[in-house]
Amino acid sequence: MTTHARLSPSNLRWPHCPGSVREEAQYPDIAGEAAIDGTGTHLLLEMCLNNDYTPNFYDGRVIGANHPEKAEGWLVGADRIERVQMCINYINRRREELAKEYPGAKVTVESESKSDPGAIYGRTDWYGTCDVTIAAHVGQQLVFLETVDYKDGRGWVAVDGNTQLTAYMGGKLIKEHRTDVHHPVPLDLPTRMTVVQPKTNPPIRYADQSAKQVYDACAVLNEAAKATDAPDAPLVAGKHCQWCKHKPNCTAQSEESLEVLKMTTDVVTQGGQSLFELVENVINDVESMDSQRLVELADARAGIEAAFDRVEAELFSRLEQGQTVDGYALKPGRSSRVWNEDEETIVKMLKNHKLKTADIYPPKLASVAQIEKNASLTPEQKEKIVKEYVTTVAGSLKLTKVQRRAVEMPFADMVENKQSEVAQSTTSDVPSFL
Repeated sequence: MTTHARLSPSNLRWPHCPGSVREEAQYPDIAGEAAIDGTGTHLLLEMCLNNDYTPNFYDGRVIGANHPEKAEGWLVGADRIERVQMCINYINRRREELAKEYPGAKVTVESESKSDPGAIYGRTDWYGTCDVTIAAHVGQQLVFLETVDYKDGRGWVAVDGNTQLTAYMGGKLIKEHRTDVHHPVPLDLPTRMTVVQPKTNPPIRYADQSAKQVYDACAVLNEAAKATDAPDAPLVAGKHCQWCKHKPNCTAQSEESLEVLKMTTDVVTQGGQSLFELVENVINDVESMDSQRLVELADARAGIEAAFDRVEAELFSRLEQGQTVDGYALKPGRSSRVWNEDEETIVKMLKNHKLKTADIYPPKLASVAQIEKNASLTPEQKEKIVKEYVTTVAGSLKLTKVQRRAVEMPFADMVENKQSEVAQSTTSDVPSFL
């Protein structure tokens, strides 16, 4: 299992919710199936860059045997090869582009290297590993720096206001400065922060910033880092809650949701109105609400459900301890029938009853997704199969959350304010905190 820093750049929650660091520390750090599969792709990318091999070299081989996240390793197939090749193609293209843009420059590529943004502020708990770093030097002077973060999942990763990319770049800039104090990093140094995410469209996205803009953004992150140090650091609900381990037990979401509920009803509760009456008012008045109010209530649903989840958990705990709770009891759920012997014994018994293997293990036609993941087929074969034999059937219409026209970007806003504050500051080549 990979050990992360307390303030890992890949953790996108703590810059927005300082209390999440304290609360998540009480849960085991267990990687999900998708994350573990992504680790295998990152490993393949690292091996290709370090050994100067194409991904095809590892086709059909198992890599990462005895890895702490997956002891049996990862079998390299066509899909993984294709994704890694996309990233390598981009890196090679950037080598060529930078060589032309900076004549005589030495362009280097570094894989899986430490980035330590916390070193700028004397912190030892804020660091991470950058997937790929591309640097261009003319002589000993750094003239361009790019960090590339590879994402193997399907969830869209934005580049603008991305705290992970900001931290990686800040850590790399401070390393460059301290490594060669005679050729300090100029504040107007051009940088690029890039995401390569093959399962999205477009798969490659980037943001260009000067070194000074990166330092300003890191200064904002440092304030967020300091906020996590407080024993009573607050919990703040928002979009960042999605993958938080403490989410099921968090009071912030439920409190925020109930506050929305109270504000939406516009009902004065001084007369002793109960929560049930409050909810009833909302239900009865829903047709007269404008769309904005409806959206606020829909957004509050997760937090309200989390509150009732905690209520049910407490009821379960009390009943389990033998307490009496009027109207509730612990009773067995729906029963199911299972074999009471091991599989080998059951199979032998069924064969003795003249059942065939097909009766014991009923075959099932593979799904389209399973065929697309089959390493025995080439990408061309898969494309032909999908084109000739697959039809996409639209699902039933359902209410789905989509990106709003005006998306709140609190971190990006803070950075912009910070940049405005320092607009009149010194223009020396070295940041004052270095």
